[in-house]
Amino acid sequence: MGIKKLCEYFIRYMLAITIVVSCFLVSPDDVDAATSSSEPTTLAELRQELAKLQKKKKDLANQKAWTQAEKNKKNQEILNAKDEITNSENQITSLKQEIENTKVKIEELNKQTEDLMKFYQEMMSSNAYLEFVSESSSMTDLIMRIDAVKKLSEFNKNKLEEMDNLIKSNEQKNVDLVNYEKQLNSNIASYEKKIEELDTSLLNLVDIGVDINDEIDIVTKNINHYKSLGCGENQKFTECAKFAYNGTWLKPVNSGMVTSLFGLRTLNGKTGSHSGIDIGVPEKTPVYSATNGKVVYLVNSSNSKMWKCGGYQVYIESVVDGKVYVMLYAHLLSYNVKLYQSVTNQTIIGYSGGYSTSSKYGGYDTCTFGAHLHYSVSEGNWTNWATFYKKLINPPGFPGKGVRFYSRTQWFK
Repeated sequence: MGIKKLCEYFIRYMLAITIVVSCFLVSPDDVDAATSSSEPTTLAELRQELAKLQKKKKDLANQKAWTQAEKNKKNQEILNAKDEITNSENQITSLKQEIENTKVKIEELNKQTEDLMKFYQEMMSSNAYLEFVSESSSMTDLIMRIDAVKKLSEFNKNKLEEMDNLIKSNEQKNVDLVNYEKQLNSNIASYEKKIEELDTSLLNLVDIGVDINDEIDIVTKNINHYKSLGCGENQKFTECAKFAYNGTWLKPVNSGMVTSLFGLRTLNGKTGSHSGIDIGVPEKTPVYSATNGKVVYLVNSSNSKMWKCGGYQVYIESVVDGKVYVMLYAHLLSYNVKLYQSVTNQTIIGYSGGYSTSSKYGGYDTCTFGAHLHYSVSEGNWTNWATFYKKLINPPGFPGKGVRFYSRTQWFK
């Protein structure tokens, strides 16, 4: 096996597991589906494919509803946490004021107690106490006077201890509330992060759901098309469908330069896989079908929910040297063909775009940064996007990057 063939197989393998980051963005679910399923070759198999897609769409709808419910729940938890923080801040403010008030009372009571203790000590060490006691009218009065002094002192001491315990308790509550507020803030940060993840999940689900809608549209149209050709349920498409045969390939434009190759590449600092080649040509350059064939799918990304990149796109199926291929022409300003229209290699299918249509310059195409034509080739019949993506090959007969070709018949090995 030659080096070129090995490289081609390697690139095809990498494309089957890597997301396209340039001309087309293919979801991981689509890639998984592509690598795990074989190409439908009969109406019966197409119907099975349609049933799988419809089930997946239903599953994704349920997942989307669950995700939205989770997001609503987290939003409510954030509101509750913020309310709790507001309440705790109010409690902290109130407690701080209580602590300050208690400190004042403690200072007052402390002064009173000191005065009383001073008076008590003086009484106990001088004639004042004796006078106070001696003035008793009876033994009962004496005992009551001595006990009253002691109780007054103990009362003030107990009151001081009570106030001291109160302020310690309030200070602990203050610490607890501050810690609680920190925990609530932490919870809010956690909830907000979760909501961000849920938002991303919702966005992905919307994109995937739309992808599935377009996939269902593709398969449904293919079923109707092959039925119109008279294909039986279990009859191979190659047996019932008429294909335009070609002995070779022509270039899709009269001249141009290859500006980006098929396979792995780095664009705007991001490394990914390119599903075809880019040919640098001025806008409004006539684009021809590279082969005799049939238009099997059309995309207008200016109003499509799914195809956010690629501009106007044309998919053409044909047979070259006995093998079935599907060619994609993308970043067109417009196309001149209709679905299932037969074309020849002299048919102008549209005109190149890529600059005025770029979202960078106010257009709708999200994955182009300048005037060019994107050209992809995939092996096999057109049945769905996943199969098309899985079987992409390096478009044959083109030069390397930065090399110009000067005619549609010029061939490079």
